[in-house]
Amino acid sequence: NCSYFKHFTPGQSSEIFEVTTQKEYSISAAAIAIFSVGFAIIGTICVLFSFQKKRDYLLKPASMFYTFAG
Repeated sequence: NCSYFKHFTPGQSSEIFEVTTQKEYSISAAAIAIFSVGFAIIGTICVLFSFQKKRDYLLKPASMFYTFAG
Protein backbone atom coordinates (compact mmCIF):
# COMPACT_ATOMS: atom_id res chain seq x y z
CA ASN A 1 0.00 0.00 0.00
CA CYS A 2 1.66 3.24 -1.17
CA SER A 3 -0.76 5.65 0.48
CA TYR A 4 1.11 5.81 3.80
CA PHE A 5 4.78 6.43 4.45
CA LYS A 6 6.31 6.10 7.90
CA HIS A 7 9.08 8.45 8.90
CA PHE A 8 11.21 7.19 11.76
CA THR A 9 13.56 9.45 13.65
CA PRO A 10 15.86 7.99 16.28
CA GLY A 11 14.60 8.49 19.81
CA GLN A 12 11.30 10.06 18.77
CA SER A 13 7.88 8.74 17.93
CA SER A 14 7.07 7.85 14.35
CA GLU A 15 5.05 10.20 12.18
CA ILE A 16 2.68 8.95 9.50
CA PHE A 17 2.36 11.02 6.34
CA GLU A 18 -0.65 10.45 4.13
CA VAL A 19 -0.10 10.98 0.42
CA THR A 20 -3.19 11.81 -1.59
CA THR A 21 -3.54 12.89 -5.18
CA GLN A 22 -5.23 16.19 -5.82
CA LYS A 23 -7.84 15.53 -8.48
CA GLU A 24 -8.63 19.20 -8.96
CA TYR A 25 -5.13 19.88 -10.25
CA SER A 26 -5.06 16.90 -12.59
CA ILE A 27 -8.46 17.75 -14.08
CA SER A 28 -7.50 21.37 -14.66
CA ALA A 29 -4.16 20.32 -16.18
CA ALA A 30 -5.98 17.96 -18.55
CA ALA A 31 -8.41 20.72 -19.55
CA ILE A 32 -5.55 23.14 -20.25
CA ALA A 33 -3.78 20.49 -22.34
CA ILE A 34 -6.94 19.83 -24.38
CA PHE A 35 -7.42 23.56 -25.02
CA SER A 36 -3.75 23.83 -26.02
CA VAL A 37 -4.07 21.01 -28.54
CA GLY A 38 -7.25 22.59 -29.90
CA PHE A 39 -5.54 25.96 -30.39
CA ALA A 40 -2.62 24.25 -32.14
CA ILE A 41 -5.01 22.44 -34.49
CA ILE A 42 -6.89 25.66 -35.30
CA GLY A 43 -3.57 27.41 -35.97
CA THR A 44 -2.51 24.63 -38.32
CA ILE A 45 -5.81 24.88 -40.19
CA CYS A 46 -5.30 28.64 -40.60
CA VAL A 47 -1.78 28.09 -41.96
CA LEU A 48 -2.97 25.45 -44.41
CA PHE A 49 -5.80 27.68 -45.66
CA SER A 50 -3.40 30.59 -46.10
CA PHE A 51 -1.28 28.56 -48.54
CA GLN A 52 -4.18 27.69 -50.84
CA LYS A 53 -4.93 31.02 -52.53
CA LYS A 54 -2.29 33.32 -51.04
CA ARG A 55 -4.52 34.39 -48.15
CA ASP A 56 -1.82 36.01 -46.06
CA TYR A 57 -4.33 37.58 -43.69
CA LEU A 58 -4.83 34.16 -42.07
CA LEU A 59 -1.26 34.04 -40.79
CA LYS A 60 -1.90 36.55 -37.98
CA PRO A 61 -4.72 34.50 -36.41
CA ALA A 62 -2.59 31.39 -36.85
CA SER A 63 0.25 32.99 -34.91
CA MET A 64 -2.19 34.02 -32.18
CA PHE A 65 -3.54 30.48 -31.91
CA TYR A 66 0.00 29.08 -31.69
CA THR A 67 0.79 31.61 -28.96
CA PHE A 68 -2.32 30.59 -27.03
CA ALA A 69 -1.35 26.93 -27.42
CA GLY A 70 2.02 27.64 -25.84
